Amino acid sequence: MREEWCGPRPVTPDGLPFIGPLPGTTNVLVAAGHAMLGITLAPATAEAIASVIVGERPTTAITPFRVDRF
Repeated sequence: MREEWCGPRPVTPDGLPFIGPLPGTTNVLVAAGHAMLGITLAPATAEAIASVIVGERPTTAITPFRVDRF
């Protein structure tokens, strides 16, 4: 027997993903809420998160995607 499941897409209230440090933590980064563009945006998101991990400034501006924007 084959089972199928369908759930909601991970999307934020404004449609923009969350990318960057989780406020109030020192070791948690978030890269979520890309909705239907997850595969398309994965390389840029990964590059930005990798820059943050190694202590560099991301080449992609992530300020509009900060987790605490609401």
